[in-house]
Amino acid sequence: MRFRFMGLALCAAAVLSGCQAARLNPPEDRAISADQDVVVDDAELVVVTPSPTAARSLLTKAVPLGYQLIARENLEGLSLTMLTLKIPANQDGASAIRELEQLEPSVTAGVNHAYTPQRGSSSQSAREYAPQLMQWSQSGCLPQSSIGVLDSRLTGPARVKTITADFSRGQGSEEALHGTQVVSLFQLSGLLKTPRIYHADVVSAHATLGDTASVDSMVRGLNWLMTRNVKVINISLAGPYNKIIDRAFANAERKGAIMIAPAGNSGPGQNVLYPAALGSTIAVTAIDADKRVYRKAVRGQKIDFSAPGVDVSVRLPSQDVYVTGTSFAAPFVTMRIAADPRLVSMRSAASVKRALARSATDLGADGHDPVYGFGLISAPAACRA
Repeated sequence: MRFRFMGLALCAAAVLSGCQAARLNPPEDRAISADQDVVVDDAELVVVTPSPTAARSLLTKAVPLGYQLIARENLEGLSLTMLTLKIPANQDGASAIRELEQLEPSVTAGVNHAYTPQRGSSSQSAREYAPQLMQWSQSGCLPQSSIGVLDSRLTGPARVKTITADFSRGQGSEEALHGTQVVSLFQLSGLLKTPRIYHADVVSAHATLGDTASVDSMVRGLNWLMTRNVKVINISLAGPYNKIIDRAFANAERKGAIMIAPAGNSGPGQNVLYPAALGSTIAVTAIDADKRVYRKAVRGQKIDFSAPGVDVSVRLPSQDVYVTGTSFAAPFVTMRIAADPRLVSMRSAASVKRALARSATDLGADGHDPVYGFGLISAPAACRA
């Protein structure tokens, strides 16, 4: 089944004209159309509603039309109810989305897009440079907040307190090492002393797309973190724009979450991927020890900050490895925020960005630019070398 996404794109762009009640920020129509096949199941739709009552009302109208309920969940942490529906045989994705949003104007419907870890290849000849580049004290710093992680499952024993939960679609990731490496950066980089990690496994193996996180898995994981009052959340995954992700992340931000994500590894000719490109999220690109941008990093005005992400040293329980990608730059910004009580107390991504920009080291063109954003983040004053 191939989606006719032009209609979906037009609906997504016409937020204030009645397609749905939520205020969303979609990209251009052509960007949405280009991602029409990046889905985990083209027979599924994900729908979020503002209340269980709205969900029941929608189902009362939709089931007689041939929609089948696959799953229904109350997401208390996000103040949403999520439905996963099977599309009727005579419908395509775009027309089904339009129909559902007309049946119940308060709902947001979208396809189940796929999001992938943003890891590249390393030279294996690097050095441990990240703390020095960020001017971070070798003695480390006490975190002012617990840290949430949406990623693939963990392998091996954790070195510090880690609470984990599985929200994957039932098939274990073949690339579980990605989540282990990301969490190891928080645990063993030396920047934070005994951080408390809440880890949500949202990545599954997909027959054609490889290791991916689905929309419903990411929303479930985010909701779990919100119910645990996790303030600072790292998402080292990237993919297409999705209305469900947009609405869920906006709700999380309104409840005080600070979310950090990689800009993407699709190459300098591509724009910032999602969820990093959302206004509710902080977008991070990767640089090397000489402050040069990662050659496969995307570009765009939505890049916020630069952080170490090329040949970064990761200490695993069994060995030390070097990793590369915007996936591994995002955790350094996450740790910078988690170590700063002033940032942790802020209530919006925009406020955090303004505060971080004042202490960032400008790189590239003067001021904010589409390669380095506001520049290289530096350690908070209390953690300076």
